[in-house]
Amino acid sequence: MNWAEPIDLYCERTDASLWSEPLNAVSNLGFLLVAALLWQRSRGRGRDLQGLSGLIFAIGAGSLVFHTLATRWAALLDIAFIALFVLVFHQRLQVRLQGAGNARAGAGTAVFVALAAVFVGATRALPPLPLNGSEIYLPPFVLLLWCAVATRQAQPAAARWLAKAAGLFVLSLACRASDTLLCGLWPAGTHVGWHLLNAAVLYCCMQALLAGLPAPRAQAAGRTPRA
Repeated sequence: MNWAEPIDLYCERTDASLWSEPLNAVSNLGFLLVAALLWQRSRGRGRDLQGLSGLIFAIGAGSLVFHTLATRWAALLDIAFIALFVLVFHQRLQVRLQGAGNARAGAGTAVFVALAAVFVGATRALPPLPLNGSEIYLPPFVLLLWCAVATRQAQPAAARWLAKAAGLFVLSLACRASDTLLCGLWPAGTHVGWHLLNAAVLYCCMQALLAGLPAPRAQAAGRTPRA
């Protein structure tokens, strides 16, 4: 496989030039702004939260690289930062909001990885879905719903933020899935909505951690858990 090969996945791109996707590229500023805001709000709340804010910045930067260079390696970079955020966020949610130890939280995240891998393998064995490749984001969506349900009794404020994130995620997935389908009607595409709405999704996810009360295990230790 030629990792430097140019690829064209979205409606807005019409050639292999650097600025062939101006809206898709510039809309990544949403991630960078959200990351900066959350970095400030998480100061003094734990290095793990600031690390997650840094990962949101990396998501925006990785996506910017992909939507300008549009190569296979840039696409992998884009997906890698998103996947890393999902896994770290899930692990920290279990520790901060559910009182799990790091080892138990890591095992819970490993279970998610295994189930997601089975799902992705199953989708590849079936005829392609008309989702423009968005099916790989269905496991994180289900995980987000599970997190909202699992925290709703002990952490109602956090659960409300997670429910908002899940609702926004539905809209963002719709934008990503419909991008190529609507090219004839809207040449600029709808992928820009995926970026802007996902920035809001990540903001809500982080607000859930910030709004959550210390889990019982953390209260017993007398401090907020840190990475």
